Formats: sequence, C-alpha cells, structure tokens
Amino acid sequence: MSHGRHGGRSTTRPSFAVSSSSSSSSVSSQIGASPDFSSIQKVMRDVFRSSEITIQQVERLQGRLYQVYLSKLGDGSSLVVKCSPPFNTRLLRHEKHGLETERKALETLREYTPLPVPRLIKYDSHGGDLGMPFILMTQVPGRRLSEFSSILSASERNTIDRTLGGYVRSLTVLSATQYGSTHRVFSKRGSSSWREAFLALLEAALRDAEDMLVTVPYDNIRCYIGRHSHRLDEVTEPRLVAIYACNPNNVILDEQTRQITGLVGFSNVVWGDPLMSGGIEGGSDAFFEGYGERPVRTEGAKVRMLMYATYRAVLQIVAYHYRPQLEVDELNARRSLTNALNDLAQM
Repeated sequence: MSHGRHGGRSTTRPSFAVSSSSSSSSVSSQIGASPDFSSIQKVMRDVFRSSEITIQQVERLQGRLYQVYLSKLGDGSSLVVKCSPPFNTRLLRHEKHGLETERKALETLREYTPLPVPRLIKYDSHGGDLGMPFILMTQVPGRRLSEFSSILSASERNTIDRTLGGYVRSLTVLSATQYGSTHRVFSKRGSSSWREAFLALLEAALRDAEDMLVTVPYDNIRCYIGRHSHRLDEVTEPRLVAIYACNPNNVILDEQTRQITGLVGFSNVVWGDPLMSGGIEGGSDAFFEGYGERPVRTEGAKVRMLMYATYRAVLQIVAYHYRPQLEVDELNARRSLTNALNDLAQM
C-alpha cells in the first residue's frame, strides 16, 4: 500500500467488531485499555496526512498477547494495527520490548531478505492518539497454517515445509556484531559471546517462573546448562534467530492454493545460534531440502540443541502459568523439559 492518497469518502456506516476467531480472553475487561474506532481512524489520518481517509470497519483479531486490529479502509485496502498488551497484563521479561523488536525485525527483513513479511508503515513508542505503543503495517492476506494443519495433503505439507526451510535459511544468513535480544543488539548493549547472551535469556525465563512460583527443576536446569555452557562458545558469529518463525499461528497461507503468502509474529527475535531458529528442531526432510542442508550433528551441536529445547520448554511452561487461557500444552512442554535434561545429564 502506498503512503499516498486513498479512496474518497464512503457512505457506508463504519463499525467496530470482534472477530469470531478472536481470543476468548475477556474483551470486556480490556475495553478501557483498548483503542476505539475514532482513535484508530485519527491515527490513520495522521500517518497518511489526509483527512480523506475513511475506515469502514475495525475488526479485532486473535492475538496471544498483543491487541491486534484489522482496519478496512474506504478504498478497499486493509491495514493492521498491533498495540501493546492491556496495561494490566503481566509481561514476561522477554516480552517487554516486543513491539520494538518486531519493528526492527520487519525493517531488517524487508531490506535484506525476500521474505513475504508485512511492510512497516509506522511505529510509535508513545502511542499518540491510541494512548499506547503500536505498529501500523500492511496486512498479509490469507489464513493461519494452524487452521489447515489437519486437512493438508502430504504433498501440500511438503511444499510448505520446503518453503519454510528456504525462509529460515534467508533469516539465518543475516548477522550482527553482538549477541542477544534484538533491542539490546540494536542499542549496542548486546553481549560479546553467545554463552553470555543465552545464559541471560535462560535466567530471565527462570526468574519469570520463580516470580509466579512455578514448579520446575531449577537446580537441575542451572546445573546441566552450566555444565555444558562451554559448548555455546562454539558459536562464533551472531545470526538472526526467529524463535517462532515456523509456528503454525505465524505462517499465513492462501486459502485456495495453500501456499505461503507471508510470515508474521517477529516480536521474539534474538541474535545467536542458527540451531535455535524455529523449524530446525524436528524439521522434516522437505524443510531441510528448502534450508539447503541438514545441520551437522556434532557432539557440540547435539548439546546445544538440548539446551535450546530446555529453554523453549521453560518458556512454554511459564507462559501457561502467566496466561492459562492460551493454547499451551503444558504436559508436553514438561515432558520435553524432562527429556532434554535427562539427555544433558548423560552427556
């Protein structure tokens, strides 16, 4: 979508709707902290510097954490407004810079990769008329892969996996000068080693768990990760790691062709070991065909993969306890954590 003029005034009455697929977490309890129709329209007019822009409808979309709105304009186009979580939401430590991270990630991916990601139009860390930080971006047309997973043919699944493998390769060739979370790296406050950066990420997740009195084997996690932490020094160049790049909720498909139309959800991107990227763990043959190679499973790589599995499991368990309404399989996450720790103990 151009930043220029849009269609003229419409006689259709505007509306504000909650999508039937939106999150079941209480919309009413968040209403006081949510943007309204008029504030979203004012933001659009301010961004494009035109009083002629008319919004036909604002629809709230499903979101695990953020408040996401699809704004349908009078000229038939659509834009997405992604706002920070409601003020009463307790954030995990890695979530506190989510919108800033997504902004930096989208700008980087649009400039340096061919990936079909939304085009960032506006990022406002203060919020202006919305009263909260937000991102305004183009819409990726289609539906989530999670809505198709059970009905895809083997051939369609292979095509999707092969495409995702190529996309993850495009992500992991991007490098930086420091390790760690995106907001720290871009502000030149990143780490000089992947060991330091990863241990800080893991410790932040464990502290989130401790804050909520979540029962996990803290001592074992710290012991086994610490015992093998020297393996993290085998990573010698910070590469872009999109942890949730292949999450079925973040992959958008064309409803008819069932091919990928875009990727969304880049609020958790770090710079470190490509082996921690979404899709690598448990990737199919088709995925690695698209990726270009199957990572060499050296002793060090195997250990690091187990460390990353531990980290992901802790994130899932903690997220479940902070937001039990989310579709998180806690039992599976705990099973994965136990298996990873058992394997680390034997190495």
